[in-house]
Amino acid sequence: MTTIKGFLIWLLSILATGLLLLLAMPLMEQAYLAWFALVPLLLTTRGKGFLFGFLGSLGSLFFAAWLSSKGYLFPHHGGADDPWPYTGYGIFGISFAVTFGVWADRGSRKMPSWWFAAIGTLLEAVLLIKLPAHLALSQFRNALLVQLASVGGSWSISFLVWWANFALTEGVLEGRWRMRTARVLGPAVMTVVLGGLWIPANGPSKTFAALQIAETEPDAMRAAQERAAKAGASLAVWPEFGGLSFAPNGNTKGLRIMPPPAFVTSFRDDAQPLPHNVAALFSGGIESVRYAKRKLFGEETKMHLPGDRAVAVDGVGLNICFDSCFPQVIRETARLGPPVVALPTIDPPGANGFLAAFHSAYTPFRAAESGVAIVRADGYARSMIVDARGKIVAEAGMGDEVISAPALIGPRWTVSKLLGDWFLWFCGGLILWPSAAKLAARFKRRDDVAVKLLE
Repeated sequence: MTTIKGFLIWLLSILATGLLLLLAMPLMEQAYLAWFALVPLLLTTRGKGFLFGFLGSLGSLFFAAWLSSKGYLFPHHGGADDPWPYTGYGIFGISFAVTFGVWADRGSRKMPSWWFAAIGTLLEAVLLIKLPAHLALSQFRNALLVQLASVGGSWSISFLVWWANFALTEGVLEGRWRMRTARVLGPAVMTVVLGGLWIPANGPSKTFAALQIAETEPDAMRAAQERAAKAGASLAVWPEFGGLSFAPNGNTKGLRIMPPPAFVTSFRDDAQPLPHNVAALFSGGIESVRYAKRKLFGEETKMHLPGDRAVAVDGVGLNICFDSCFPQVIRETARLGPPVVALPTIDPPGANGFLAAFHSAYTPFRAAESGVAIVRADGYARSMIVDARGKIVAEAGMGDEVISAPALIGPRWTVSKLLGDWFLWFCGGLILWPSAAKLAARFKRRDDVAVKLLE
């Protein structure tokens, strides 16, 4: 009976953590839930063995993906059976499952909560090999935490969320939940209360436009350009491949005759054996130097060759879509000194805009980390204009839309732009610290024994 009861409790904790995680992440955006969303599953897996934690966490992510796919919690967009949530949560499952497995392992029960948080953060960084996924994405609208990313990057925000969940769980297990709750949730509540507080900043600003157009036919793009011009935009950003029909085989004559304002879009060049997905700035009938997309997503690796360098032209940094998931790619562009980065994007369409919602959540962090404004233009949903602090100043919903707004531009000095992903090295040090402390204590005991023998 006890075994059946324990299994049912474990199953309920899987469902509870999956639901809370879904509610905390982009689309539902109940960010405050992220500070304790993992606690139900952490409680039931502690000391039960690596496999127990590993499988339980995968179950939570699968449940979150299933709910997202069905659209049950998104009635304003309708249900869909969208496969993309399984891809998104599945990628996150790699770091998530191993972290829970380590937590559940009997041999790690004496480790402090910050040790597990460091492991979770470093395992998120391992996903840079393919596609990084962060608990930090739950906090992309929190002004206090987004600005903190300018110091420690999005990694530092992930660490705080991981740590809060582990610390709360340990407090409950040790019978000190009231004191631990006050210590952990107190600061967490403060981040929520102060989540709309942006530090005042002076500096130049410019008006930008993001053209969210699914069918980028010539008439539609000209009309969108006219709307951007009427809004006073100095720069418009088109969706990824927005220039494809205008530039057969990389011939951009059709783009060079488009009316103002200056704009950035992407298209294919004529490189062999595979073309590059390239972006360029068009202004006054002139095409700039081209930038080749550096991070290719999924099947795109079979369609395009990746680029190998950052590019900025006439005060505009050029990046494309998937590049924004990788802090070092945007950082290398920002180090060239542009005040704004143009980001043509095309996320797979879905009834709930799942992938666009998650992908757009990287944008405030990238802007804050590198101290540049970012104009993200998607083909279907969640286009954004973000200022150099990481503040979202304009955002599109789903469907065709042209958004425009003035935004504080960079370049701004940030610790993250200067030192890169230094916080990951800090996490590595935290993981090694307990072993180093034990080794130091062992040598000290040997020295003490030697001193007594000499005496």
